[in-house]
Amino acid sequence: MTKILTIVSLFIATQCIAQTDNNGNPVFNSVSTSEESVKDFQFISNYYTLKNNIENKTSSVYISDNLTLNEIEKAAINLPSDFFLVTKKQAIISMVMIQNIPTRQFLVINPTTGAQKQFGCSLKGDITENRADEIIKEKFDPVAKIKGEKLYFNDKKLTIIKNEEIKNAVLKLIEKEKLSIGDATGIKILSKEEMKTMILAESKEGGKLDFFTGIKGHEYDGVQIKPGLFTTKLGVALYQWGRANFELGVNTVEDALMYWQEFKGREANQREKDYITKGFKKELEK
Repeated sequence: MTKILTIVSLFIATQCIAQTDNNGNPVFNSVSTSEESVKDFQFISNYYTLKNNIENKTSSVYISDNLTLNEIEKAAINLPSDFFLVTKKQAIISMVMIQNIPTRQFLVINPTTGAQKQFGCSLKGDITENRADEIIKEKFDPVAKIKGEKLYFNDKKLTIIKNEEIKNAVLKLIEKEKLSIGDATGIKILSKEEMKTMILAESKEGGKLDFFTGIKGHEYDGVQIKPGLFTTKLGVALYQWGRANFELGVNTVEDALMYWQEFKGREANQREKDYITKGFKKELEK
């Protein structure tokens, strides 16, 4: 499953978060979690990650490098968690987001007109299943645990809203409000296979992801990234390639490394893994 193209994430962030980065551009990173066919449309589920936003200085919802559990808890509960795309022939018809403040409700956005509507949301609980799973996975709180439908985190007991419950509520809204009917936008969602094909093609000599031909013979020349930080031209090229994968909508750094290995026809070495990962996470820009 692909990550939603940057323009989609930026659009939603503009509408719902109203925060921007230092360049005035809204940023809120997300990943796709599933895709399925429903009647005559595709239903794509997406999740706004916590770690790659509140700890990431390039994100509009960055909080701190040294987060407290109280800050994590507040962000986990209040920030948007799940959003959904209705598409036909890979073009977006509408977007549905669950927003939690000031009250929990569905926000529906028409990407063609920019119009948005709000609808009541009867989902009960404190935190979404995706968010609870990430809290455990990232070990924000080493003693956090999920037991039944409860997340025990930061000395709190939080009721989990299950993914299936959320999906069913959104599908009912789509049917009731006829959100699958309308003109398709020019925003296209690539399948994972199409994304891989594009990445491999653009990485060839002369392609938009070819950061390597121009440095042939000088790969190991030293360059200064920023005061006190030096690397080689090859390190910079690998970083740029990893960053470009993120910007194009590759879902995870693991996917990017898989594409790199297929492009090279071999396992990635440690230098390649390190710099591609840094680029994908924009670590040298924090």
